[in-house]
Amino acid sequence: MQYFGEIAALCAAIVWAVATLIYSQFSHRFSAMQLNIVKGVIASIMMLAVMPFLPQGLPTTQIEPLYLVVLALSGVIGIAIGDSAYFAALKRIGPNKTLLLESLAPPLSGVLALAFLGSELSAQSWLGIMATIVAVTFVVFQPSSSGRAINRSGILFGLLASVCQASGVVISHYALVAGDLPPLLGALIRLSIGVLAVCMVIKMVEPAPFNTVKQYIAEMGSKAMSWLLLAIFVGTFLALWLQQVAVKYANPAIAQTLIATSPLFILIICAMRGEKISLKSILGTLFALAGISLFFL
Repeated sequence: MQYFGEIAALCAAIVWAVATLIYSQFSHRFSAMQLNIVKGVIASIMMLAVMPFLPQGLPTTQIEPLYLVVLALSGVIGIAIGDSAYFAALKRIGPNKTLLLESLAPPLSGVLALAFLGSELSAQSWLGIMATIVAVTFVVFQPSSSGRAINRSGILFGLLASVCQASGVVISHYALVAGDLPPLLGALIRLSIGVLAVCMVIKMVEPAPFNTVKQYIAEMGSKAMSWLLLAIFVGTFLALWLQQVAVKYANPAIAQTLIATSPLFILIICAMRGEKISLKSILGTLFALAGISLFFL
């Protein structure tokens, strides 16, 4: 099917925008790493449950160790570090600004390619990078409507999440294409390794984290639990699967550009909910997306 990867990338942007709004309701109940573990474990179970019913079924061929290592590395960077930083930013600066910072991922992937792979960037690409950075800075560094000061740690966490997303997508693209792996299998490997890495680290930084998670879940009502499961289904199960489909079947640059349109969709969703959106946020988001497009044209 023509444009299969591009359609998957656009769908990933939409579902990630929806999930980010839902996840923001739970970012103050769980710590960033706790929420990362909860969504990772539940989404992994969802993927395992669905995999036997797909046309290709369960994988029957052995995966080469190189591709397993590459996907594991992608999971540690993109899921363990990236998603934890993302939830930390979500807790501090809210969904709109966190998603907008994620739109820096495509330009950052270009800079990473320049630094580590020796790729060349055209003058137009540099112009796109600068336009995106200026637009994101314009929105992110404006004070909140409540008059609270700018949360610099939240911005730093958002930047870290963006860097990790850019790195994780580039790394996983190699494994999926070179190893000819099913996208859902790639997503499952990345997610499970990422969750395992968080589980190993969280014990060192948080007292009795797993007992705390159990307590929080036990205290949640059925309605809150339903919303959390919806966020995990949409934002991790579907979004990660669609992202892997996009990375495998579309040009990585185009895939990242389309996925980076999430901030635009979250503005639309907020407007449909009757929330007031500042003109600065609208203009900054549109200008950032224009910069990303310029980078890849």
